[in-house]
Amino acid sequence: MTILTRSLIVSVRPVFSRSLHASTKAFSAKSSKIPAPRGEFQDPKSFLNKIRRGCDEVADKFKDWDHLFTATRNEMKHEMGLTPQQRKWVLKWTELYRQGVNPYHIPKPVKKKS
Repeated sequence: MTILTRSLIVSVRPVFSRSLHASTKAFSAKSSKIPAPRGEFQDPKSFLNKIRRGCDEVADKFKDWDHLFTATRNEMKHEMGLTPQQRKWVLKWTELYRQGVNPYHIPKPVKKKS
């Protein structure tokens, strides 16, 4: 019985790690669809100017519309030099745009002093 259990555990581990990798890969930015520009958003600069929070400063680092929607978190960090907050904000808004939400400015919440 223990031999069967051990062989089962050994055979499950490689399958689990491959399936975990495959599912993680399915959610990468490169595999996501690139939405067509719509309305006032025709280039990365107009998109990033609208979402603000310092993203308008890095608009020139995105080559074109496709690059804005295919750039990965690591590429934004190492090759483009975006801060963690900028990366999170750009990735959040590109995903919302894919879902049909047009960008709009959301001001940063102000911390109240107590």
